[in-house]
Amino acid sequence: MNKSRRGFSLIELVIAVAIMGILLALGAPTFSTYLRNVKLRSAAEAFMSGVQLARSEAVRMNANVEFLLTADDPLAANVATATAATTGVNWMVRTADRATFIDGKFGIEGSGQRSAADVSVRINDTASPADTDPDPPPAAPVASIVFNGLGRTTLAAPAVFKFNDPGSGRCLTDPGPPAGVVRCLRVAVAVGGQTRLCDPSISAAATAAGDTRGC
Repeated sequence: MNKSRRGFSLIELVIAVAIMGILLALGAPTFSTYLRNVKLRSAAEAFMSGVQLARSEAVRMNANVEFLLTADDPLAANVATATAATTGVNWMVRTADRATFIDGKFGIEGSGQRSAADVSVRINDTASPADTDPDPPPAAPVASIVFNGLGRTTLAAPAVFKFNDPGSGRCLTDPGPPAGVVRCLRVAVAVGGQTRLCDPSISAAATAAGDTRGC
């Protein structure tokens, strides 16, 4: 015996599509913020890896090695001429005598943008909305760190690099209004050479209680 088979009616299909559209519209802003935060964290982690590479190469070579932010192309051809710049979006690792190129990275890599002018993740940015953040970038940003053969730096004080995404809005540390949604991060380099990534939006109480994400 043939059993009767019934599919969706046009009205049911329209209702299902409408519900899916509403759910997607509600979730789109949250998902967009999530993607931007992932991109920002990836940029901060890549930066920290570059700093750690400079330190490990200094120890391996028993020589002074420099990590620098630069607006120049971080290529071997520019190893002797690249200049340190606190507003640079690229970074380079080279021997301190500028004779040997070790590594380099364009800030645009992985950003999904077409040119360096469009890169959304910024380092130590002081423009709006970063200038209104209760956790502002350092007053005296560092553009270059030199590691010696013992893995220590020549810094007089720890260097702090704050990562934010001004195109996405305010940092979580900014209560607003409107409240911040971007999980801005810091990379801190100690005088002894140790490097860590931390989140200034984690409360001081939570950090004191053992939350290792906090600054």
